[in-house]
Amino acid sequence: MAKTRHRLTRAFFWPRLSEDVREYCRTCPTCQKTGKTGDHPKAPLHPMPIIQEPFSRVAVDIIGPLPRPSATGKRYILTVVDYATRYPEAVALSNIQADTVADGLLQVFSRVGFPQEILSDQGSQFTAELTQQLWRLCGVKALHSAPYHPQTNGLCERFNGTLKQLIRAYTQERKDWEKYLPHLLFAYREVPQELTGFSPFELLYGRRVRGPLDLVRAQWEGGQEAEGLPAVSYVLELRERLTELTAMVQGNMQAAQAQQKAWYDRSARSRLFLVGQKVLVLKPQQQNKLQASWQGPYRVVTQVGETTYVVVSCTDTRIQRTFHVNMLKAYHERPETVSAICAPATEEAEQFPLVDLPGIDGRPSGVEQVQLGEGLGPHKQEQARQLLQEHQELFSALPGYTSRAVHQVETPSQRPLRQPAYRLPEAVRKSMRAEIREMLELGVIEPSASPWSSPVVLVPKK
Repeated sequence: MAKTRHRLTRAFFWPRLSEDVREYCRTCPTCQKTGKTGDHPKAPLHPMPIIQEPFSRVAVDIIGPLPRPSATGKRYILTVVDYATRYPEAVALSNIQADTVADGLLQVFSRVGFPQEILSDQGSQFTAELTQQLWRLCGVKALHSAPYHPQTNGLCERFNGTLKQLIRAYTQERKDWEKYLPHLLFAYREVPQELTGFSPFELLYGRRVRGPLDLVRAQWEGGQEAEGLPAVSYVLELRERLTELTAMVQGNMQAAQAQQKAWYDRSARSRLFLVGQKVLVLKPQQQNKLQASWQGPYRVVTQVGETTYVVVSCTDTRIQRTFHVNMLKAYHERPETVSAICAPATEEAEQFPLVDLPGIDGRPSGVEQVQLGEGLGPHKQEQARQLLQEHQELFSALPGYTSRAVHQVETPSQRPLRQPAYRLPEAVRKSMRAEIREMLELGVIEPSASPWSSPVVLVPKK
């Protein structure tokens, strides 16, 4: 933008030059679509709500296809993570069809109970009619993340990355990963989480679970048995322990979320799109480096939540799509300008063909001279002729003026702006005089002695 302005100012100048250059560059359709993917600020972070009841909200996702199938031919893993305790579950699957995924979810829910809310992406196995019927029968509310925005389901995505890393390291010597999947889950569940400060086992059961290290320690120390507690005392103690853990976890998570938001929002800026506003959508994947990064324009239909919008294509309004605000940026349209310039057909001006307006010297101006479109059929042309005859006082073959609309130019002050006059080229001076005389005869313009004047610019016909 600065270089364009610098090049223009070396040879030209006009009032508001910098603003015109800035607006011209900002509204360039090609530049907007081929811009960088990070040329718009990201929206502020909105932390997920803190869940206190275990397995009231869970996140589900699918890993796969894995490059190495298990001994039973399984190539996928269904993962489920609890939001309150970070307790994970995983089930090996042979395929990711809706019925297979539903069976895997029932296996998990038979052990931990049915949740109230389930967060997933918009995969076909989670949006299928069979899965939706299962949610309705179980009284589960389905929540879906925006396309190409895995941060919404970040809890499950982060666990998927950890689980794939464990499988990759564990199967270097052991080929059947399905057989050792429960061992990997146990190792993950007994490790304290950085966000909560406690292990998933401890948050779910209210106590530490005996792991391999505890077994080794008991073997070294001789295996002394601890004194048991009565059932009532154990239940009361467990309830107090869970209450204390819940309060501590809630405080730890709030502090961690505040720290994450402060770090994330350093370069973020709140952005809001209005209904009907045109936007561009970021392409999640590019086939080559020369392909445009943005596509569109799209029109905003509605806003879903604080950072999600439903948009529709300006050329095809049948399909609505949902996107996160970080996938959108405003589309700036360039205003359309139409200029009609008059000039007679002379030999000197043949290289600059201009638009000719009909004169009034002896030329009839009745409705008979009005030209109808060539695309109209005979019946439509006859109807148009009848309409012209009924309203002869409104239609004419010559241009005129109306008193129905008034254009008023407001100036900041009445003080004239003094500037030197620019000479009109001799090649068009005769044509200019003829056009001014013709418009005076038509009554379109009138003589004026005002100190204000408007420049006349001749533009070649396109």
